This record gives sequence, C-alpha cells and structure tokens, in this order.
Amino acid sequence: MKYKNIYSAMHNFGASFTSLMNYMLDGYVIDDLTSIHNQRFDIEVDWLSGSFVPQSMESARIRESIDCYCASLKQQFAQQNVDVASIVGLRFHWPAGGRKYMAATDDRGKAYKIYVNESK
Repeated sequence: MKYKNIYSAMHNFGASFTSLMNYMLDGYVIDDLTSIHNQRFDIEVDWLSGSFVPQSMESARIRESIDCYCASLKQQFAQQNVDVASIVGLRFHWPAGGRKYMAATDDRGKAYKIYVNESK
C-alpha cells in the first residue's frame, strides 16, 4: 500500500466517472450530472456507501453508473497500489457554482482533495 498514490487513484477514478467514457443506458452520465448542476444543486457521491445527493434527482443512468463504479472501486485502486480498506472516506463533489473534485480521508486521518476534469 502506497499512501502517496491515493491522489492519483482518486483522480483517475473521478476523471473516469465524469468523462465521456461513462456511457450507461444509452446516454452519458455527465449529461445527467450537468443537468442537475445547472439547476444549482450540489452533487455528491459517496463511493464507499454508493449514495447519491440529491437523491430525488438520481436517474436510472446515474444509479447504474454508481453501482458499476462501486463494484470496480477496489480493483481500480489496487491497480495503483492503494488498498481501499485504508480509505475511510471517498466522495465526489460538484458544488453548485463550483468545480468538480474528489475528496478522501485515509485511516491515518489525512485528507486529500483533487479537482477532476476541470480547467482553472
């Protein structure tokens, strides 16, 4: 386990989730997320529990994508020598009027934050 690889693992995971490679149920997940964001809602995905906020706006496409990503989380992090068991918090955030980012906390209490698919 390499704690220094947490940044790259969570960046790659978040960038994949928000990319055009995330195509489910005949559509792009980012289109659904953008629609929610344009209505000025904060978006959050808890990758350890699989929860989505705002729950009332969760589409079948978003749910399918979250389920697939949660199922592959352990494997994707392991490819970068990161043990998911050492992560106590892992979330995707897209605040209304803000930039998309991933945030994590490891089992030592260290916090991580990295922007994904955003330009400054």
